[in-house]
Amino acid sequence: MSPEEKMAYVLGLAREAMDKGELPIAAAVYLEDERITSAYTTERADKRWLIHAELKALLEADSKQLPYPTRAKLELYTNLEPCLMCLGAAMSSFVGKVYYALEAPEDGAVELVRGEFEKRKVSGLPVYHFPEVTGGVLREQSIGLFREFVERNQGKPGLDFAKSLAAL
Repeated sequence: MSPEEKMAYVLGLAREAMDKGELPIAAAVYLEDERITSAYTTERADKRWLIHAELKALLEADSKQLPYPTRAKLELYTNLEPCLMCLGAAMSSFVGKVYYALEAPEDGAVELVRGEFEKRKVSGLPVYHFPEVTGGVLREQSIGLFREFVERNQGKPGLDFAKSLAAL
């Protein structure tokens, strides 16, 4: 299964989130071609801020108690660049690769964390391993979801954040 096929699934899940009134953000964790978990952001439904799609998917993957060598083969797919919390969770979960569709200029953490690792020449401890990261996978489709969210949700919470992404 290609990265585009895996991301297409995530974008479909993000659309499902949007149809339920949430921001269109979703994530899935794959082990090779097997999707082992997936989730979407549920901040509105749960009335909580830390209900990010990536964190939810990673927590579910963690509950499967996979051994380290297997965890290093995990791939996290998300349609929005992970924030610092979610990228940190991916690193602490030993995820080997992260794929995202759309950069998040306001809170995306990839370049921030990558820069710190390069600057500090951090040790090779697995928990502090910076994963291989690929951005831009189905980027335009993710932008389209945020544009649609903006059109549907005039005057509702999250609109300014979504507008900043729809304008990319």
